[in-house]
Amino acid sequence: MILIIGGAGQGKLDYVLQKTGYGPAQVARTPEEARTRPVFAGLEDWPELDEAALLEANPDVILICDEVGCGVVPGEAVGRLCCRLAERAERVERIFCGLPMVLKGEGPWN
Repeated sequence: MILIIGGAGQGKLDYVLQKTGYGPAQVARTPEEARTRPVFAGLEDWPELDEAALLEANPDVILICDEVGCGVVPGEAVGRLCCRLAERAERVERIFCGLPMVLKGEGPWN
């Protein structure tokens, strides 16, 4: 699993699609779709995601999550989810202004 994080509008999905060659039809927007599609965008909308079940069904999924602020309960839940996912991820990248920063993992991933 690969985790891509970054602020809203920073080019995360475009980056993933360019790196992988996938198109919009291969992007999941719900946990149910993410069980069978290679990319799941909008993870921040699902703070109570059962990540174990998702990763069992689709261990190679690329997860994309907007960074959220600190102190708000839903934001805290998303932050905790991202921490758990980052621990399990083979690779974690942060996208800022369309530029990737590798936080975890080595070498190219596409």
